[in-house]
Formats: sequence, C-alpha cells, structure tokens
Amino acid sequence: MLPLARRDNGCNAMRLDPARIDADADRVVRRLTRHGHKAYLVGGCVRDLLLDRNPKDFDVATSATPNQIRDIFRNCRIIGRRFRLAHVFFGDKIIETSTFRASPKHDDEGELLIRHDNVFGSATEDARRRDFTINGLFYDVRAEEVIDYVGGADDLDSRLVRTIGDPDIRFREDPVRMLRAIKFAARLGFDIEEQTYEALVRHRDEIRKCSPVRVGEEVYRLLRGGAARRSMELLHETGIDVVLSGRLAALFAGEPSEAPQRRAAGDGDGEPNELGDEPGDEFDNEFGDEFDDEPMDEEEAGWYATWQPQAPLRLGFLPNQEQVAERREHCWRMLDLLDEQVAQGESLSNSLLMAALLSPFVFDELMQPGMRPNDAGAVIEELAHPLFQELHVARRDSERTHQILQAQRRITPERRRRGKPGAMVRRDYFGDALTLYELTRQAQEREVGDLSYWHELRKSEVPEERSEPRQRRRRRGGRRRRRFGDDDYQPSANR
Repeated sequence: MLPLARRDNGCNAMRLDPARIDADADRVVRRLTRHGHKAYLVGGCVRDLLLDRNPKDFDVATSATPNQIRDIFRNCRIIGRRFRLAHVFFGDKIIETSTFRASPKHDDEGELLIRHDNVFGSATEDARRRDFTINGLFYDVRAEEVIDYVGGADDLDSRLVRTIGDPDIRFREDPVRMLRAIKFAARLGFDIEEQTYEALVRHRDEIRKCSPVRVGEEVYRLLRGGAARRSMELLHETGIDVVLSGRLAALFAGEPSEAPQRRAAGDGDGEPNELGDEPGDEFDNEFGDEFDDEPMDEEEAGWYATWQPQAPLRLGFLPNQEQVAERREHCWRMLDLLDEQVAQGESLSNSLLMAALLSPFVFDELMQPGMRPNDAGAVIEELAHPLFQELHVARRDSERTHQILQAQRRITPERRRRGKPGAMVRRDYFGDALTLYELTRQAQEREVGDLSYWHELRKSEVPEERSEPRQRRRRRGGRRRRRFGDDDYQPSANR
C-alpha cells in the first residue's frame, strides 16, 4: 500500500527515496527554483519510482518559459513547434524540461483534436491536462514530497490506467492516447479503468486522424517495451489492431494459447463486439441471429467476440488454413520471446521487430529446397507489403526487414559455407538476421542448431558501416519537410 498524506489544498503527498533521483535532473530543478521559478520532476519518472521501477529518463516541468529556461542553461536547446520545450544536455543525457501547460482552446467546438499545445498555465492546470492520472504526479525535490492533483496515487495503488477527465474528450483530443493506455496497462501489468476502456473502444477509429509517424512510433514501443504479447492481446481485444492494419490483425487473429482474463468491452449498448470477417469491415454492435436460439453467458460471449478471427489471412504460398492457424500460434510465441530479449537488456531494431512478426509465416517456405532469391523475395513481399503500407513503415526499415528475412536461408548449417559467408557477416543487418533465426526456431519449438560458426565468424569480421540514405536536393523556395521532432514531436514526460 502506498503511503498517503492529505494536504489542506486538496493534493495528496507521498514519499519516495530521494537517493534514486538522477543527479542532473535534481540539479535542473534546484537551479530553476533558485531563479524564482516553480519546478518539479514529473510524469513517468515519478510513477516508476513509486512503483519501485527504474525510470527510463527524468523529466522536469516548470513555470519558466522555454526562452527563460534557455537563458538559465547554456547547455540547452529549444525544440518542437506543436509542443515547444527545452532539452538540457549533460553529455549524452537529456533532461527534458517543459513549461506548465493549460488545456488549449478550440476554435471549432466540434473539433477536439489538439494541433497546437503551447498555452502556458499553472502546475495544477498542467497536471490536469496530462493523459493519465498515474502520469500526472509531480515531485518536489526540495520538500521531498509527491504532489498529486489528479488522483494518481489512488490509481497507482489500485493498479489502474485512467484518463484525467472525460475519456471521450481526452481520446478525441489526441487519439494516440489509446495506444499509450494499452502500452502502460501492458508494461505495468495494470488494468484499464472501465469507463476509459469503453471510451477507447468507442473512439478507436479516431486513430486514423493521427500522424502515421506518431502512430508507428507507438507501435514500435509496444513491441519493444517488454510486454509485446500483452500489448498485442489488448490491441486485438479492443479492435484497434484492425484500425492500425488489417494485415496486422490477420496475423494474430484466432485463439492464442491463453485468452485474456477480461472480456471485450461493448460500444455502449452492453453487448460485446462482433468483429468483421473481412479487413476493413465495420464493427457490429450485436451478435448475428445465429446466436439468438442459444444465448451464451457473458464470459463465453466476451471471449468469443475477442478471439474469433478478425480477418482471414489468404496467402498464395499457404493455402492450407491449418498451417495458417499453426503459424499464428508461432507468432504469439514470438512475442513472448521478444519480451524475454528485452528483459535480458537486448536492443531491438525496428527492422528486427517487423521481421519477427513476419518470420513465423514465411520461414518454412524460405527454407524449401530450390527456393531462388527472386522467389523468396516474392513470398516475403506477398506477406509484408500490405502490412508495411498500412503501418507506414519507413522505406529504410522495410528494405532492411527484407534483407533480414532473405538472410535466413544462408544461416542454415547446410548452406552456411556456400557463397561468401564473410561478406554477409559484415553486413549491418546480419546481427539481427542471426537473432531472428534463433527466435524463429524457438517459436517453432524446434532445435536451433549449432550457430557457433556464425558467432565466431562475426567476431573475426569487421562489420560494414551502415550506408546513409542519399540526400535529396532541396527545392529552392520550398518549405522544409517536416520531420519527426517538429509538429509531430511528443514530450516523453509521461513515458
């Protein structure tokens, strides 16, 4: 039970161990305070310390404006347009420092999507405009107390992910929050609070309004966050996987080894959702007539709605649907293996994550005798192309994913001495290719085999530097292309 203490101003205060706070983050807060500004540690670092987890990074919220922060810290850079904030540098470390924000006003009453977020406000307003209560906690390093304006302490204690304010409004303001709700629930082992969950299901189609770059980054975070399997279960349970990509939904459709414990939420009418039979079908609110004769109980109905196939996976090289079902099960095992990799401290590239989703389906075909490189490429393309298009996978990542998958044949013991193995080992993607081979064999519950030859060869070879993409000529008089980090940038204060 988390220790709580009430204060007269309506806030909650909790204690955490100050010795675990990053020294540079502490320095930023104290220096801002000495210059007459309010400043607190905020968001994910406070949440994680209270949960006895190691924070990924430490972020600061302050009453100082970005320009005032820059005047105080010479080692500072202001970034972003949609959300202007300051990065204070300490070597390779960045302490992200943002000004207290208030909720922006909308010119169009029917338009809730936040496009600009530079309305400065007070600490209380800043806490209440954050996404979830567990991310709305501040820590005052001078008073050594946690400040809670939003009920985050109670939700940490109850292990709940709950939006701050009306979830219908908060998800429409920024639909990416739905993916973040799933990320926190999966990573922390929390439940999504009931009203938050129902609003998430109700507004899932709003995700299509968001920048593909932001959505893609959140998908990668789900896969590399150490809870990939639970994240995919929640995407599947809520129907968000179909919104993201019909092909992604098809890869994981059907029953995994263990169904999730909670049933699918309804669309507000008390009935579970029936998922469409074809990619892109609209979600029905009620079951069809065939269920009227013998109604299922609530638990059975919810389980069926969650795990019935969302979209048939039709592949020319896999006409047998029993094979499809078997390889879907391999996909679920692959997610468990990715989580084990993260737990061991391994870094997983975007390309490896994409290849891991695809490999259980194409691996056996790539290993067929007589499979030529062009034929192997066609097999990969048939499966990968729709997924990459729908998820807006960057060309560089998609090309590297193809290379990783194509390399699987060469890694097999019977083919390893053909051609020039040393040349392949020097490729920048080879480490990921070798990891994928091991993971795929484990997901298939087959012997990995002796890979010492490749590991020894890799040690003896100097890897090639990854080639940089050719710079495009900038058009004269044209506007600079937006890149991730400008309007699409999102602060990491709540990670």
